[in-house]
Amino acid sequence: MAIKTRTVVFSFLLFLASVAWAQQPAKLRISGIGIQLLEISAADLAKMPRLSLDVEDPHTGATKHYAGMRLSDLLAKARAPLGEKLRGSALATYVLARATDGYAVVYSLAELDPAMNTNQIILADSMDGKPLDPQQGPFRVIVPGEKRPARWIRMVNALELANPVSPSGSSLP
Repeated sequence: MAIKTRTVVFSFLLFLASVAWAQQPAKLRISGIGIQLLEISAADLAKMPRLSLDVEDPHTGATKHYAGMRLSDLLAKARAPLGEKLRGSALATYVLARATDGYAVVYSLAELDPAMNTNQIILADSMDGKPLDPQQGPFRVIVPGEKRPARWIRMVNALELANPVSPSGSSLP
């Protein structure tokens, strides 16, 4: 009887922990050697300069309206080497985007930098005027112009900067 009671209590505690975790406000962690560690909430992200994109959904062909912020703006807040600072060994810096489901993709820092190209890669928090649903959000990277949406990572919770060329792993030259 005592084992059954402990099992029920333990199950109940696990349930409470999962409910508490699910109610945590959405956050994005930006980290890496040579940059400032940031944890940004959804409310903080909503206050940043916004960019809206109309992109064709590669699966359905329908046009979707995504809104969010440039990934480069987020990385600038963490003091990533962008603009004139993105030169030399810093050009080997990449961003690893991670999702809560374990999926991960890589972007070069240069492809995210508006000083280097015209890409408009955003971290979206809404689609068609509504917050992203739990299967897509709270955040999703949108990469317009890619033929396949394999790097349109959903459920993003972390961005990690790394540089395989720099001896310290730093993203700074």
